[in-house]
Amino acid sequence: MKREKTIQVFLGSVAIGGHSSISVESMGRIYPGRVDECLSEICAAAAAGSDCFRIAVPDERALSGIIQLKKYSPLPLIADIHFSPTIALKAVEAGIDGIRVNPGTWKNQLQYHQLIEKLKAGSGVLRLGANAGSLPSHLQKKGRVEALLDSIIEMLEVPQKKDFHRIILSAKSTDINETIEVYERLAATFSYPLHVGLTEAGEGFEGIIKSTIALGTILQKGIGNNIRVSLTSPNPILESQVAVEILRGVGLRQKGIEVISCPTCARTRGDVVSFVREIKAAVQKISSPSPLKLAIMGCEVNGPGEAKEADLGLAFGKSTALLFVRGKVIKTVHQQNALNELIKQLRSMVSNQMVKE
Repeated sequence: MKREKTIQVFLGSVAIGGHSSISVESMGRIYPGRVDECLSEICAAAAAGSDCFRIAVPDERALSGIIQLKKYSPLPLIADIHFSPTIALKAVEAGIDGIRVNPGTWKNQLQYHQLIEKLKAGSGVLRLGANAGSLPSHLQKKGRVEALLDSIIEMLEVPQKKDFHRIILSAKSTDINETIEVYERLAATFSYPLHVGLTEAGEGFEGIIKSTIALGTILQKGIGNNIRVSLTSPNPILESQVAVEILRGVGLRQKGIEVISCPTCARTRGDVVSFVREIKAAVQKISSPSPLKLAIMGCEVNGPGEAKEADLGLAFGKSTALLFVRGKVIKTVHQQNALNELIKQLRSMVSNQMVKE
């Protein structure tokens, strides 16, 4: 897939834009003043596939917390700051990897100049993130796509005059079509890397479906360098997992294990649903440096033949299960032993990959 060309910036150790792979951002739910709990949340997001982590910083105590978290976090941190330029300046001085600024909630131009100067003197990244729900008042009579674009253009004037270009852009709407249009226009207008997301997507499968349509469409157009799935959920694990699966689904996640499975029918010879849940739980604990496809099939019809593109697979028989590698049966086992045997084969395959690399 041809990708839109952008400049490359480094958010901590994570390359965003240029020829780098598309990264996943997730956002914390826990107040950063509760440092230990927040750190656990970051680690959980990292294990679920996130590459960077955004944290709301509403006050001085939260700022103190994110500065502490920076020392221990396995992921680069983005401080999300609204209405408080002073906290943003202090966060940059403390060496936070990135600062998210919303054009609709930043009012002080002098402090914006100071922010850009401090960012330029250090290594931090500026995330200019416009949102349809918090547009600057003087742009609110415009159409939302135009207003989102104009708010970004206005905020870019200062960093461009100061020759500062470690910038990531985003412009989000709750509407799928508006989101697609605004990212098409951002990509056509600027060479900065783009953070892509659909804001306030909702809870559960509604939010997942809307985010998948919006992000999947934008990514298929070759647009986007970093993504976030914004779900109403108690922690960032699900949104991280969904983002990874969106990237994998459009062929842009070149690592990890993908599990495919049949929908089941009257021919099914085993408990496919329970087996898939168990193997997916096991896969979460196995890190593969290269992409691997794992197939779980309910009978011989959908077994080695239809799933021959899978690197490794299992097809249920009457009381047995067939293990196959790229369509060729390598072993027949009893169904009771199938899960352990499949995990054993999977670990062996991943180990061989690591040796080759």
